[in-house]
Amino acid sequence: MPNFWSIFTENLQTYLMKTRILGLDTGTNSLGWAVVDRDENNQYTPICRGDLIFTEGVKQEKGIEFSLAAERTSYRASRRHYFRRRLRKVEVLKVLVKHKLCPPLSDEALNRWHTKKEYPLDEDFILWQRTSEADNKNPYHDRHICLHHKLNLKDSQTDRYTLGRALYHLTQRRGFLSNRLDQNEEAEETGKVKSAISELSKEMKEAGCEFLGDYFYLLYRTEGNRVRIRSRYTDREKHYLQEFKEICRVQELDKDLAKALEKKIFFQRPLKSQRQGVGKCTMEKGHSRCAVSHPLYEEYRMLCYLNNIRIKTPFDDRLRPLNAEEREKITPLFYQKSNFDFKKIAKKLAGKTPFGWIRDEEDWPYQFNYRMTQEAPVCPTTAQLIKVFGEDWKAALAETYTMSTKQDGTLKTEDEICTDIWNVLYSFSSKEKLKEFGLKKLQLDEVQAKAFSEIRLTRDFASLSLKAIRKILFFLRTGEDYSKAIFLANIPTIVGEEIWSNIERRSRLLYKVDLALRPQEEDEAEEHRTIAERIKAAVAAEVPDAPIDLLYHPSMIEAYPDAKRNERFDCYQLGSPKTNAVRNPMAMRSLHMVRKVINHLLRKHIIDEKTEIHIEYARELNDANKRQAIADWQRELSKRHTAYAQNIRQLYKAETGLEIEPTKADILKYQLWEEQQHVCLYTGKKIGIADFLGANPKFDIEHTIPRSRGGDSTQENLTLCESKFNRDIKRDKLPTELANYEEILARIEHWKKQCYALKLKRDGIRTHSGLEKSIKDSKIRRRHLVGLEYGYLKGKYDRFTMKEVPEGFSRRQGAGIGLISKYAGLFLKSLFKDPKNPNRSNVYVVKGAITAEFRKLWGLQQADEAKSRENHTHHCIDAYTIACIGPCEYAALAAYYRSDEEFKYGRRREKPQFEKPWPTFTEDLLKLQEELLIVHQTTDKLGKRDRRKVKTPRGKFLTGGDSARGRLHQETYYGAINYDGNIKYVVRKPLGSLTEKDLDKIVDETVKGIVKGAVEAKGSLKEALADGIYMNKEKGILIKRVRIFTRLTQPLALRSLRDQSQKEHKRKVYVTNEGNYMMAIYEGVVKGKTKREFDLVNNIEAAKFFRKGNNRAQGLPLLPEKSASDFPLKHTLKIGTLVLLYETSPSEIDFSDPKDIAKRLYKVVGLSTLHINKYIYGIISLRHHQEARPTGELKFKNGEFRNGEALRPAITMLHSQLNALVEGQDFDLDITGKITLKRP
Repeated sequence: MPNFWSIFTENLQTYLMKTRILGLDTGTNSLGWAVVDRDENNQYTPICRGDLIFTEGVKQEKGIEFSLAAERTSYRASRRHYFRRRLRKVEVLKVLVKHKLCPPLSDEALNRWHTKKEYPLDEDFILWQRTSEADNKNPYHDRHICLHHKLNLKDSQTDRYTLGRALYHLTQRRGFLSNRLDQNEEAEETGKVKSAISELSKEMKEAGCEFLGDYFYLLYRTEGNRVRIRSRYTDREKHYLQEFKEICRVQELDKDLAKALEKKIFFQRPLKSQRQGVGKCTMEKGHSRCAVSHPLYEEYRMLCYLNNIRIKTPFDDRLRPLNAEEREKITPLFYQKSNFDFKKIAKKLAGKTPFGWIRDEEDWPYQFNYRMTQEAPVCPTTAQLIKVFGEDWKAALAETYTMSTKQDGTLKTEDEICTDIWNVLYSFSSKEKLKEFGLKKLQLDEVQAKAFSEIRLTRDFASLSLKAIRKILFFLRTGEDYSKAIFLANIPTIVGEEIWSNIERRSRLLYKVDLALRPQEEDEAEEHRTIAERIKAAVAAEVPDAPIDLLYHPSMIEAYPDAKRNERFDCYQLGSPKTNAVRNPMAMRSLHMVRKVINHLLRKHIIDEKTEIHIEYARELNDANKRQAIADWQRELSKRHTAYAQNIRQLYKAETGLEIEPTKADILKYQLWEEQQHVCLYTGKKIGIADFLGANPKFDIEHTIPRSRGGDSTQENLTLCESKFNRDIKRDKLPTELANYEEILARIEHWKKQCYALKLKRDGIRTHSGLEKSIKDSKIRRRHLVGLEYGYLKGKYDRFTMKEVPEGFSRRQGAGIGLISKYAGLFLKSLFKDPKNPNRSNVYVVKGAITAEFRKLWGLQQADEAKSRENHTHHCIDAYTIACIGPCEYAALAAYYRSDEEFKYGRRREKPQFEKPWPTFTEDLLKLQEELLIVHQTTDKLGKRDRRKVKTPRGKFLTGGDSARGRLHQETYYGAINYDGNIKYVVRKPLGSLTEKDLDKIVDETVKGIVKGAVEAKGSLKEALADGIYMNKEKGILIKRVRIFTRLTQPLALRSLRDQSQKEHKRKVYVTNEGNYMMAIYEGVVKGKTKREFDLVNNIEAAKFFRKGNNRAQGLPLLPEKSASDFPLKHTLKIGTLVLLYETSPSEIDFSDPKDIAKRLYKVVGLSTLHINKYIYGIISLRHHQEARPTGELKFKNGEFRNGEALRPAITMLHSQLNALVEGQDFDLDITGKITLKRP
């Protein structure tokens, strides 16, 4: 009998030799994960798995992506705008009431309007604002009178009220105010506003009107309703303030009153500084990032570029850095407002001698390391300062600046004065104040001060702080490259002032650092150390106690601190993935979910810090512009494929006389055929369409880099090649290894030219910080789109010129997706490190194309079929696949393809088999659909308490407020009318938005008749609108908007109208429901029969409940515990709630059988009501937890659940038909998919 300890020891050794692996398949709203063990024989054992679905970090409607934060911000900005305008009116009315310039209003009434939006309904106040054409009573007339006639303000109440009404009208609309700090000041929309204001001023001058009130009164009197006065853009200072001052002069108002009115009417809250939200420097952790408009940053950016320029003249044998004379010659080019091409620099240096890029085919006399179309950075702030102060602007500032002395009596340096002046330019919002500063503090004359006040700064921020930039600049100014200057920058701080001031020790130290930057070739040990390690060693050798960890290096980015051990759970836990470097909400949401799953697995001791992580990133986790570019690229490819299919049908029939229906493979071959210009790249033979389509084609798809040597099956690696040549000659060779390679190279010359043209096109799509965001985003997307096309062609060309396949080539291609890939790797590395080398990550990225390749080889997907995304289980299947892809699998893949090619061309008898991770791998994974429980994380933020820090004169406080997140109702407002004794709901719409079928829905019969008559006369609504449809042609009154009937029967009453009608149905503003928040189902027994009732709370009602803080404090429920019939509460349901359905009793559910649970688990996706005669039913829409198809593709089937029924992807049932256990009330489902019952 075997000894117990020997068996235990053997098992322990087996366990210790195993490697635990966590596979992660990340998506924008999904996370599949799987844990496996790999033994020393590369055999895998499944441990556990799961699938998590969560809400995306962005909103999508009709294929268009919206930022949730941006949408909330725009609505909040509108609410603040209305609030501030209301507050301004209240403050002005207080002054008018005090001086008896309007009907009296109590402070209480004004306060209610301010705080509770309860408009003062005092009859005299309403009459004071009312207009009357018969009595010539309107605010434009009042303004005109106040501008030209001295009113009797002492004895006449009518005159006082006339003046007050004119002033109140100025308050209501006070014009556009230009703010030099506004980021949109130079945007296209702002340009339109300024242009319209100029046009209005021109019209006023032509009409002989000096003031805006006069001109608008003239228009009102002569044009009436034919012109829309309020739609015009006006200027606050040129139009309104000028008119206000003239009214004060003509009416001889008291100075204190005029000053109080001017403050209340024209007060403008200063723009908030951006500095509080600016991220921290990547080099100096405690310091904020520097603005890109700072002159020192501009100099830093310019020198980084300048010091990197390399030139080869006719007198040089290689590229070299610029000398002092050349640098001095081109430096002035950088002092301009807009970026320019490198060609300008090259022309300045080469003169009339031909010049070009070093990689161009032409042998230019002057050659440079930059393409001629590449963009050179400029120094716009410095350029504007030079324009005012001259070439030596720093010295000029130091000479005239009156505040150049510090508090300790010492003089400020030129750089410190420069920073002072920049701070003034950056923070002063008024041009007048800036001009005054120039006159008094800089001792400028009028012309110079005006030019100084016109200086504008861009508002973006760099990644470095001013402190770090100053340190790096010290070395850049000596001509050092950025790559060297960055290493040297912090050495003076590290070694200390005493050592750095010692010229001998400093020289010795810099010599050692210079050697470290250029390791000796014969020193193999040095070659294997990083530059940072060599420099640290050099500094430590000279100054042993120096804090060398503070050394700067180019790849320094915001790193995550190491994960900490949680004593409560006795395991490590990942910290927050938040970082200033990643602002992508979609990617950050995905990282948070990765953290949530990993931390749960750590707490359950399923994985630990030694676990190996395999992860695949979804390319949709790119930034929004790149995501949109990818979507545009895919749409463009889809259009091309449709066109290719049509071309195939036509060309094939023309050549063979036969019909053909193209397959995906046929379309791919056609695309390759077009890309190759109908020629075999290897043999030069012309290819006809029948040569690669139909039965027994002579030409077929081959892999440029053979899969047996690490090539993949991406389109960049595919070529249409003569089958015989591929079988007999190319085989497993690279194109460069073929005897006729030079001929092949000539045949792909057009690819090289296309790549060059695309590169020029991409270089030409430029942005700058002054661009309006929408235009800037559009340009960035276009640049990404061109980049995708360039990357595809460049990938094809590079594979033909590759002389050897780099180690791990197939693993590296497309593995990362930019910034998110890098930071996700760093985040996971904070815990998962290589046990043999702590500096190395134990996280490995698997690219999507490789995952697809293995999926097909392991029988999870047919070779010629697209991946099915109709069921959420595919995320978990991919996670298992990703977990089982390691170095051995990559090597086996190459060997398999080598054997497969031998079999394909008859050099091997048996078709090779690709070994699976474990024998039943395919069967086990395909069965997941029968038993995997998908976890759905639906966020409910409607009742979330808002917590924020507020700064007050008494200090900073943490406040708690109600913050309903999400729309409570739809945006459109509806009205109610009595039509033939019935209440009908109507909406006002632009006439141009209607179709001819909608014309019968027009409410007003007269308007309907006029519109339909015009349409009949012109033949179509479009033609009628082009000529204009008039209510009164003589007066020029156009019909622009009309009221139409809607299908609404039970809209929500949002709020009461300000002016209350005598008719009850006209007293409210109506909206449609955005969604229902919760449904309560009550169950009781009446006369021996089970009866049910329900209650439904919409989002508005829920928000009102949560808004009342006492409800929370007292623990009051949103819905009552008993119904109107005294039935007890059975269930509460929300959108996203999971339910386990049964027919009559929960005992029917077999919790020991995952397949039974998987069939019964559904997610609540809709809550509504149904009115049938006098009865109202609650409607519950359910969706199977694994269902992944869009809602539009699903057919909801009605009826209660029956045991043994065929699976229904989507169900609709009445509240009385729902028999289910409810998540959170009857059971819990943890993140791993484990169900725990809460009730016996």
